[in-house]
Amino acid sequence: MGSIFFKKGVDKLQPPTKSFFDFELNNIDGQKTQLSQFKGKKAYICVNVACSCGLTSSNYSELVELYKTYSAQGLEILGFPCNQFMGQESKPEPEIKEFVLSKYGVSFPLFQKIEVNGQNTHEIYRYLRLNSSLKTSANEAKEVPWNFGKFLLNSQGQVVRFFNPDQKPKEMKQDIEKLLSQ
Repeated sequence: MGSIFFKKGVDKLQPPTKSFFDFELNNIDGQKTQLSQFKGKKAYICVNVACSCGLTSSNYSELVELYKTYSAQGLEILGFPCNQFMGQESKPEPEIKEFVLSKYGVSFPLFQKIEVNGQNTHEIYRYLRLNSSLKTSANEAKEVPWNFGKFLLNSQGQVVRFFNPDQKPKEMKQDIEKLLSQ
């Protein structure tokens, strides 16, 4: 996929007053989930996912591979379905869960659909964008450009790097290993 399709806008965002582990979201099954339950890991990947994107197969396959390789060493992956990019995550949550489980063997946590850009940006994505290289000013950040934008966070829940959608998850290995060794 060429970068001509990627969003290039900037959103004005109300900076969240919470830290990463203070957020609460509904998981893919609709249950309230505190991100604090994931505290204690050494590295986190937060990724906006979609089932019907040209990047779906390679990203899900490589994310599952990373999770199998590094989860016991302290990696957590958190997937956030998002339907903001050409309607490529239009399935209801039970179908999303069944699809990624049966097709890719996803075992990392998934959440209910959220918005990652625009007026209704979920607060977790306001936090991620305003604490990453996407930040352009105190309350502005570039939009997440497409499905499978990947934020890598350290053990304190601080964003250390943003990986564009066209960067494959396996390209994150060196950065993940560095965090896991700390």
